[in-house]
Amino acid sequence: MKTIRADDPQVLAGLSPLNWIKSAGAVHSPVCGASFKIAFLDTKQVILHIDAGSHSYPSPTRFPILAWTVNNGTARTHQIAAGETSITLSESVPNPVIDFHIRGMSPFEDRFHGDVPANAVSLTGFTVDPKCRLTVPSAAPVWLNLGDSILSGDAAAYDSKQGRPPDDQWAASDDARASYGYLLAKHYGFRESRLAFGGYAWSGGGGNNPQAADLIDQITSTTSRLTDGKLAPCPKVVLINLGENGAPKSEHVTAALTRLRERCLPDTRIIVMVPVSGRARSEVTAAVEAYLNTSKDPHAHLIDLGTVRFKTADGQHPTADGHQAIYEAALPSLDKILK
Repeated sequence: MKTIRADDPQVLAGLSPLNWIKSAGAVHSPVCGASFKIAFLDTKQVILHIDAGSHSYPSPTRFPILAWTVNNGTARTHQIAAGETSITLSESVPNPVIDFHIRGMSPFEDRFHGDVPANAVSLTGFTVDPKCRLTVPSAAPVWLNLGDSILSGDAAAYDSKQGRPPDDQWAASDDARASYGYLLAKHYGFRESRLAFGGYAWSGGGGNNPQAADLIDQITSTTSRLTDGKLAPCPKVVLINLGENGAPKSEHVTAALTRLRERCLPDTRIIVMVPVSGRARSEVTAAVEAYLNTSKDPHAHLIDLGTVRFKTADGQHPTADGHQAIYEAALPSLDKILK
């Protein structure tokens, strides 16, 4: 057997862009939905090595939940435990293609401060057969989702009207790939990257994260998200859905949209969706229209889906069926922009 380090260039090439922190011998992400897709050739066994010893949670049920498929098979899930060091991803499948993502993550821990935030998922490498080599399936252009708990998939694993989960059950309520943001990216042929946090707003929040304009630039308080002043690879589409957690001040919206345009290409589509619940509709609409009138940005757009009926676990957070309903309601508006 041999070990492939997490900072191997082929491993890094397979990571979802913009939401992994890279350090010597490890990669880390505090974002629900962060992913990698790697083909492991000439091996049947793939053991993922993790570092759970450096992370501390108030409850075992707050540890992140991981998910993966092998060669597009049935998704498997695993909740990290304190002190855990390895997880077997594949045992007997030749040349497995592993599609891995963080399925659930509690919104209560600090996701921003320090070199590696307290609730990050830390990967250190893989054990594989001696002749194994890695390849990365050709990557689609990037779609960046920026939002709150609804966009991140909170309660998507719960049933309709089941009720808001207890504080220490939030990781188990998430289903990152049930999110309408992920579904939209996949539908239009993009690879999703994500900045979505429970309790987040234009002005910040959600695990002590900074306002949106600063979060665009910084993956943590000590680590820049930028390469030569730009997001790299640059997203072709940025979808923002914020406002569920409080009506924003116009200056916070304008600062975030201005910063995004500076960090992206001139033809990147920046799409702001009025919060799906309708909360803060007038404030978000006025702020985005003020930016559009001032900037004359031809590739920034405001979408208001009107009244969207969707199933929720608690009156606010969509179930998987609820996310599907939002996804379907958004398609006609996005078709006009993206097709």
